[in-house]
Amino acid sequence: MRDGLISTRARQSLETVLERAVRARLVLREGDHCTIARAGGPDAGGVFDDSGVDDSWVDDIVVVLTIASMGFRYMMFLRFRDDPASAAYFSAHFSAHFSADIAPGRALRNALLELGNLCCGAVNQELGRHFPDLGMSTPYVLGGHSLAYIDSLQPDYRADLVASISVASIESAVTVDATMCLFTRVPIDFHAGDDVEMAGSDGALELF
Repeated sequence: MRDGLISTRARQSLETVLERAVRARLVLREGDHCTIARAGGPDAGGVFDDSGVDDSWVDDIVVVLTIASMGFRYMMFLRFRDDPASAAYFSAHFSAHFSADIAPGRALRNALLELGNLCCGAVNQELGRHFPDLGMSTPYVLGGHSLAYIDSLQPDYRADLVASISVASIESAVTVDATMCLFTRVPIDFHAGDDVEMAGSDGALELF
């Protein structure tokens, strides 16, 4: 690990960028309220502690994407719960985009892949304001238990967020866990600045 290459300001900015992307892309309806906490904080219960990953996570869907430049690589992991509230919230929003003959499970998976793509695209858009020539991968899926092994990748910096979306229409909360990892061989220092409106085209797929 080369955490000394990443300034304190850059670490704070990376968390800010991730939080903005989650709010902009995973909160699907006006009026839905999103609360975001650091995993392991007083409101989070340490959900990304490796000891907390058990068999109940196996059916959760983790969408993974990568942003890369010549000097660093950024990885995003979004864990969507395998529960009725999450399925209802995310699949309903995208149902108009998918053919009626697609099985519900596949439609939900496609919706989560698209959401992951949009969320990482929002991060890519913000990072692109500070770092040139970024490439973004297509999304892929892992099982929830895979999160126990993130530290084995030896990231130079890692941040974990827990987003709780209060959804009035289903009288329930939807929870998404977001992890970002940065791997770098060059010094990283930037300031995210004020929030900016995110363009609708920032999720365009690029094979990297």
